[in-house]
Amino acid sequence: MRYRFTCEYNGAAFSGWQEQPNEKTVQGELEAAFSVALRQKIRITGAGRTDAGVHARGQVAHFDFEGEGFIPRTLENSVNALSDKNVCIRNLEQCQSDFHARYSAKERYYQYTICTQPIVLGAELVWQCGCKLDTALMEEEAKIFLGEHNFNAFSIPRNDGKSTVCMVTEFRLDHTMQTWHIRGNRFLHRQVRSMIGLLFDVGRGRFEPGAAKRIFNGEFIGERTWAPAQGLVLADVTFDCVSQC
Repeated sequence: MRYRFTCEYNGAAFSGWQEQPNEKTVQGELEAAFSVALRQKIRITGAGRTDAGVHARGQVAHFDFEGEGFIPRTLENSVNALSDKNVCIRNLEQCQSDFHARYSAKERYYQYTICTQPIVLGAELVWQCGCKLDTALMEEEAKIFLGEHNFNAFSIPRNDGKSTVCMVTEFRLDHTMQTWHIRGNRFLHRQVRSMIGLLFDVGRGRFEPGAAKRIFNGEFIGERTWAPAQGLVLADVTFDCVSQC
């Protein structure tokens, strides 16, 4: 039988989501906890393979288990007690056998917060850039990312033959929290951090407006900034209704 759950974690404590040899990862931590609680080896699949230092409050994952039945709430409590304090799970439930946390996902929703003034509370969840930014220019530049584009130039280069075309449906700034809201069907490796870094370079006057368009057109404009991981949060993952049932 297949089960799904939502998990939240502080990425600063992990070397990313995906299990790696000799590294502390979210996937590895949860698999160890589930395996102890259910007394058999459990493999977990997540909706997004977040990088080292990237946080999540709405990561979705699934696993298969054919043993004796369990009470979801009791298993949640057991896994949370066995896991690192920087990760927790919730909303554990049985799902359809063809549900897949990664491939059934319809949209991923990220948030990225940039602070131009020093803060203490919540500092590990934001990028404290320490410079003045022209947010009006940044908002205008962000519109270029909307729609379907080949985002290969805004990611870590890949040569596996897989598509680098993504559809971005939302890219807006919440001025109250200085948080960027980014939503799309999929994102490439470090794509969000690359896009935010480009907006940062435009906002501080390093690049002229229209830089994103020139990059899409293959025009070299110089070395770009990669936004640091700590400001990025995987906020939510949505699925088709059929996939959720």
